[in-house]
Amino acid sequence: MRPALLFAFALTALSCTAPPPTQPVSAPATQPADSTEPDALQSLHLRLVVNPATGDVTYLGWYDGRRNLLGSGGIVTALVGMEPPELRGELKKLAPNELLFRGIDQNQILWTKRYRLDDRTVFVTHTITNRGDRPFDAILYSLADLPDATIRGDNRDQLITSPLANARFHAEIANPNFPGEQMNPYALRSDTHRLNPGDSMDCHMTWELQVARAARP
Repeated sequence: MRPALLFAFALTALSCTAPPPTQPVSAPATQPADSTEPDALQSLHLRLVVNPATGDVTYLGWYDGRRNLLGSGGIVTALVGMEPPELRGELKKLAPNELLFRGIDQNQILWTKRYRLDDRTVFVTHTITNRGDRPFDAILYSLADLPDATIRGDNRDQLITSPLANARFHAEIANPNFPGEQMNPYALRSDTHRLNPGDSMDCHMTWELQVARAARP
């Protein structure tokens, strides 16, 4: 066989036996983005930043850090009928998608604030424990500073429309109607619990960010 034919035959054999090129594998949409910041969580769509001194939220918006749904007041949590908590605590990052704050306030109430991020939704659990020596009736509320937003709903479900994004805030409570005095209609709240010394209660919420759609002409 002539050399030219031998060379062509060898090239054909190599092309038949070589493995196909490896294709890049796309990350799932719910996989957390790689963030080493100790006070922040980030997915492919949403970014959350927590104040490490208080456990309150300062940023809830898009992943780029430049489109915050919140104003300067952020999202704060307090107890109805009590002064705002003056907390001393610590924020820890339990996982790439989970933050945990623990602190105690001036009334000897232990606060635990847990935030878990899944794509465009933040799952929130706030727990308080009565470390004092007197019982009290407790209602937790969460109030967001939402400038330029239209809010529809009640103390359990809120549909939020703003130029940056649409959002849905939800609190797991049996009755959204506030007992007794008038409740801020823009605050999510917990059910009412009587906390004796050593007792605890939870407030579960979800904050879901949605794409803002332009209005039709």
